[in-house]
Amino acid sequence: MLIVTGMPGAGKDEFVKVAKEFGFVDVHMGDTVKKYAAMNKIPLIDSEIGKFATSERRNKGMDIWAKRTAESIKDPDKTVVDGLRNDEELSFFRDKFENVKVVAIYTNRQERFKRIIKRAREDDVKTEPEFYERDNRELSWGIGRTISLSDYMIVNDRSLEEFKQDVREFFRMITLASK
Repeated sequence: MLIVTGMPGAGKDEFVKVAKEFGFVDVHMGDTVKKYAAMNKIPLIDSEIGKFATSERRNKGMDIWAKRTAESIKDPDKTVVDGLRNDEELSFFRDKFENVKVVAIYTNRQERFKRIIKRAREDDVKTEPEFYERDNRELSWGIGRTISLSDYMIVNDRSLEEFKQDVREFFRMITLASK
């Protein structure tokens, strides 16, 4: 199983698109959060979803989203989990599944903000202060540690096509290594 982590706007979704080219299925932890938020009638805006995610972690454990997301995993060997945020989530995945590897995607803060504004997802932040608030929330959950201790790091500081080429090279490398 591959788990991809990185700050918002780093390129995790683009990594997942390439993973699909190599036969992987994606499971997004954020989709799990949104599903539970909707069930609890939480407005689907970033700040409200973030508060809900934090509250659930505080009340049910830092690994609650990993536990809930794991229910959607059918074939761990061909799954990419998107959205790892902390050590407890990683420990849960490593205890439950074999051969778990973490891939961190890194992009500088200014570029991530530009990308988030450009992609204009409905639940994304809209202003720089909201962006900094979101970064701080993600960092408070422990994402900085998951990024720094990942098994692999891909820097996404060039064009989209160059990044996708780097990701394809990564998948070729891990495919060769597993033979």
